Amino acid sequence: MYDWCALDQAAEQYARLIHYRVRDGMLINDWEVDWDHQPLTHAYYETPDVHSIPLPTATCNPLSGSFSSSPDTIGALLYSVYGFTGFRLVINRNDKPAVYLYANATKFGRHTASGGGRYCADFYLVESGRGDHGSLPAGIYHYSPLRHVWETLTSGDATLDVAHAQRYAESCDRYVIMTIDYWRSGFKYNDFCYQATAMDIGTIIGSVAEAVGSRTARTWDMWVNETELARILHLDPLRNGVYVVQSWGSSTRLPVNIPDSATQSHFPEKVGSLFPKIVDFTTTTALQADMRRFPQRPDSFTHALVSNELTEGVDAAWWNSLHARQSSFGRFTGESYSLESLLALLHSADAACYQLVGNETQDLRWQYLVYVTNIDGLVPGLYIYCPASHELKLFSAEPQDDFLASTYFLKNYDGRKAAATIIPCGNVFECSHEWGVRGYRLVNAVIGAACQAISVEAVRQGIGTGTALGFDGDAHAQRAELDKDVMTPMLMIMTGVDHPLAGEFHTDASLVRSAR
Repeated sequence: MYDWCALDQAAEQYARLIHYRVRDGMLINDWEVDWDHQPLTHAYYETPDVHSIPLPTATCNPLSGSFSSSPDTIGALLYSVYGFTGFRLVINRNDKPAVYLYANATKFGRHTASGGGRYCADFYLVESGRGDHGSLPAGIYHYSPLRHVWETLTSGDATLDVAHAQRYAESCDRYVIMTIDYWRSGFKYNDFCYQATAMDIGTIIGSVAEAVGSRTARTWDMWVNETELARILHLDPLRNGVYVVQSWGSSTRLPVNIPDSATQSHFPEKVGSLFPKIVDFTTTTALQADMRRFPQRPDSFTHALVSNELTEGVDAAWWNSLHARQSSFGRFTGESYSLESLLALLHSADAACYQLVGNETQDLRWQYLVYVTNIDGLVPGLYIYCPASHELKLFSAEPQDDFLASTYFLKNYDGRKAAATIIPCGNVFECSHEWGVRGYRLVNAVIGAACQAISVEAVRQGIGTGTALGFDGDAHAQRAELDKDVMTPMLMIMTGVDHPLAGEFHTDASLVRSAR
């Protein structure tokens, strides 16, 4: 692996590889996707021991009003952000025809965006059985989005093991641990998969913020002891990254002497694919190898208990907004929308970023390039939006459409019909140099949270959005005269007015009756 990069330099080298991807290519440039042998977009464990979770309904929603830290509440939250919540029948320029022809190929929608639509996150619950809101025996569980159940992996209390691995001073009633399955994306994106999955944790954080507001602010601990946590979860850390630990319930001081783990050693088999072939990529292997070290926690990586207190600012129609979120493949009309709507998108993006890192973080920075084509009240051109000042400053009044078209290469969007294109940027090189792979992950999570917030706020504003991971970031850095070592373009988000009927699926039973 170290023919590609030196030990402890994988994050910086990978960030450079992604930034110059269009100019220099990746390590693998001739990959052929074997769709007939693709892995599942959800993992499950072969265990008959499962615990059903009540589905949230309009009359019984555990996420509204009095908020608890129970496994049922956590399950309802995971369903709201990652569950299968409906069919996707809108015809677009991205999906294959089989999606609309065959029932077994029909796509199910989820409320949260994912890189390439692969949904590579898995969720584990480490449960103590303690606390007023406990409804599960002590053990380790896996959330199944397909069945909406907790799959029992082992019995016994491992919360002390998690707290000890993370070097916490206190333990809590339960932990949610989020992981990424690299092959779920890698079969499609090969050595680009680490980048394609890097923002998935952030989009989840953005969705959670829509549902529960600031209750989960600064609770996403990304300074993880991956080696020890993977051991607790019986995962191979070279193929499954451990990204987040989140603390729920009441906390207690850790004992001076940590007792031996109370969990059983046997775990059921995790099924992530129906086919045996898995390819390990040089880039992913090197990045994961650099995660073996667990240095002292820096101040910028905070963590706190999830709050049970009521919070302000949660949209009463948050479920409907999440449910209506989808990519606008090929449906832009070229019509304008208002400056107020554009600013609402950017303000929502910032709010989601602060959910993850807090307002006082100085080491992690982000800003937005905004290419305006048709926004009411704005001269077309390139603008820069800075979160600190909440100002949209004109950088260049030159036409940008031809340049934008030259930096995106697929045919699932017509960027020339977008009203504005937003390029979130972050200091990924600085953070990768300072904190290694954990820094690389954190910056990408922040950008992912911004992306999800923009797509959901766009629903409220009546705007369509489409996001591209594969674009020429270096060209945008040069266009805006950015030093890529200080501020790097990370993502391309096209926004515009959708045609109200383009691709919509309609049925009318009366037509069938009249035909007979």
